[in-house]
Amino acid sequence: MTRSLDERLNDILEAIRRARVADRRLLLAESLGDEAGVQIAFESILHNLFVIGESVKAIPSEVLDRDPNTPWSEIAALRDVIGHHYHRIVPEIIHGTVESDLGPLEVAVKGLRKPR
Repeated sequence: MTRSLDERLNDILEAIRRARVADRRLLLAESLGDEAGVQIAFESILHNLFVIGESVKAIPSEVLDRDPNTPWSEIAALRDVIGHHYHRIVPEIIHGTVESDLGPLEVAVKGLRKPR
């Protein structure tokens, strides 16, 4: 079953929310010395970034072209790194992505939801 554009955009927004929650949990687990908690939170972040990339890949290019300032191909490529090149993942870069890049992505996705 194919998901609609609106469903894909909602998937991205939900994955952004969940990645942020997991990132906060990761920081808490680190502060408590809870290595298992850190690992679980990190895996949750990766999963949600994977969902974001997979959803972006499924959105038609003519829709993504409405916002040429968002690095859609880089977002989709992160999914490939997580899925196929997991040994190249750098936790600090992932944390930076959650902190710095998900806010602008959220704005961009909400902008794509508006009728043109």
